[in-house]
Amino acid sequence: MMKERKQIRISLPLSVKYKFEGQEQLETGTTEDLSWGGVFLRAAPLPAKGKRIMIEFEIPGENMIMDLWGTVVRVREEPGKPPGVGILFDDLDQDARGQIQNLVNYWVHYLVNKMKK
Repeated sequence: MMKERKQIRISLPLSVKYKFEGQEQLETGTTEDLSWGGVFLRAAPLPAKGKRIMIEFEIPGENMIMDLWGTVVRVREEPGKPPGVGILFDDLDQDARGQIQNLVNYWVHYLVNKMKK
């Protein structure tokens, strides 16, 4: 059975820095996709579900750095696919939520217009 998503999810590889709660040093990684409510991050080593994580990335074209906290809700360890984690954003403030929504909406419109051509 296919899982139904609550938000639109777009494929968007962004370079990010991240660290797990209690960790001092930032690691580097790449997002695989993004939605209004969360992100999938290619990462290794893999943390356990429930672990909190801070993600830092630049909004493309905005020259703005966002620091967002989230919780690992899915761990992917599948043959043939890069390891990674699904992260649900924790309580975004209105400004951060608006920035994420604008980014997702921009890419959805861009992709739809590209398909029409």
